[in-house]
Amino acid sequence: MPPIVAAVVVGITLGITYPLFTALLTAKGLSGTAVGVSGAMTPLGMIATAPFVPALARAFGVRRVTMTALLGMSAVLAALSADVLWTAGLRAVLGAGAVTVFVLSETWISQVVAPSLRGRTLTVYTALLSVGFAVGPLLLTAGTTVLFTTAVLAPLIAFAVLAVDKHPLPTTSSGRLPVATLLRGLSLLLVPVLAVAVFDTVTLQFLPAYGTSTGLSPSASALLLTGLLVGQVVLLYPLGWLADHVDTRLALLVSLSGGALGALLLPFLVTAGPFGLVAVGAWGGIAFAGYPLALTLLGDDHAGHNLVLANSAFAVVWGLGGVLGPPYAGTALDLLGPHGLPTALAALFTAAVAVLLIARTRKPAATRELVTVA
Repeated sequence: MPPIVAAVVVGITLGITYPLFTALLTAKGLSGTAVGVSGAMTPLGMIATAPFVPALARAFGVRRVTMTALLGMSAVLAALSADVLWTAGLRAVLGAGAVTVFVLSETWISQVVAPSLRGRTLTVYTALLSVGFAVGPLLLTAGTTVLFTTAVLAPLIAFAVLAVDKHPLPTTSSGRLPVATLLRGLSLLLVPVLAVAVFDTVTLQFLPAYGTSTGLSPSASALLLTGLLVGQVVLLYPLGWLADHVDTRLALLVSLSGGALGALLLPFLVTAGPFGLVAVGAWGGIAFAGYPLALTLLGDDHAGHNLVLANSAFAVVWGLGGVLGPPYAGTALDLLGPHGLPTALAALFTAAVAVLLIARTRKPAATRELVTVA
């Protein structure tokens, strides 16, 4: 499916650029602060651009805007390859292109896939996107020239796939609820998205250090993160199946509850040997499934322009989770010691569960408000 190809290619590209530019800027003698500011520009570009994606798609069409974003990413990466010191501003543009592709790809998938397959398709999409992000770092030993060439050409390959694709495109001209009404209906769903975004960012940054603080060796601590990421690829599909065959809100509740329970059990799992490693992987997959399941709910409740707006809101909240997650976890570590990490994650997932339960009790009223105009 072309939108999945486009999103996975962007995932590979970002997976290459994050560690590559950190290494290149550090080698040029930039301070840690400067390197950190440069790295923050991509997610900041995503947050700043996401609100404008619906208007662009409405004015110029989903395919044209997606293809333009891919071309822009390739051009930016070509410029960065000439001089990495340009990175700050250009990486913001890179983030703008990436979020455009993500928002429109997720909208595309939600609208063209049959409702009975939406949960499984979106969990497969998210799993493949995770693989894309993981492939990037695996290529880091190939050398700078190969990495830059891959990063520049990858969006062009996705561009070519979209150019020759003849499948019908989702419409963005239908469904025009007032923005305030739409956001009010989404508000309860944005909390679970924020929880998963914080979980994703915080575990990537802090889980190996947490393992070391409990007495694990550095290699065993790194293996915890590997197990978590493998779980995020392998275990998404079963919850997508549950969403399609039983109930999407129930599947999301299972995901968020599993996130809270896994966080509470983390102090015991990290020292439980192979069983603990498998359990950490299961925790990663179940908790991370919250994002594609929330996307599935969007596809169930929205269409047309409203769906693009909703996906854009998700993108902004996901970006905010990436920005706010590390200081949130860091503060918990300062206040509570090493076990502040699982405590912080358990508290966030528990809050998301509570919000979802409230949403379930209000479902009849919310459903009437969120019905879109075909």
